[in-house]
Amino acid sequence: MRISLVSERYAKALFDLAVERKVLDAIAADAKELAAVCQENRLFVLVLKSPVIGEKKKERILRDLFENRFNKMTMQFLLILVRKGREAYIPEIARNVIALYREYKQILTVYLTTAIPTTEAIRNRVSTIMKDYTNWQIELVEKIDPGIIGGFILNWGDMQYDASIRYQIERLRRGSARINLYVKGF
Repeated sequence: MRISLVSERYAKALFDLAVERKVLDAIAADAKELAAVCQENRLFVLVLKSPVIGEKKKERILRDLFENRFNKMTMQFLLILVRKGREAYIPEIARNVIALYREYKQILTVYLTTAIPTTEAIRNRVSTIMKDYTNWQIELVEKIDPGIIGGFILNWGDMQYDASIRYQIERLRRGSARINLYVKGF
């Protein structure tokens, strides 16, 4: 079975249980913290995936790291994953829980790429326009890329709106390449 399919099923199970027990926000916060730990600490992920390290040792590691910080249901879920031999899927499960939470709460991440840092007024305007366009809450992530020369690029979901100077120059270049300057008869 594919890793993504397994992790999606476990994430969906945890998510549905969290909704049912009305602890969704706590579980989502735990998933965000767990995903951050997995992303920042490669050794932690290697320990989870290691077949050499035993089940009891992995359970102890998870308890030491997260028992006082995580919701009780999250801890029980993580320990069940270890007992079932599914601990290697924990990073992907955490990311899937976050994705499910964001979809459930209708939160959309929009990436705004500009050549220079933008002002608060511009960020607010972009957020307002995107909120009106999508009817979702907007989480704006700003990126700086001097290579776009000017203008901006918006990315959300699988969509992109490119209003950068670099893109305009490229369009002009492609358009002028098609123009035939040869005039027959001279």
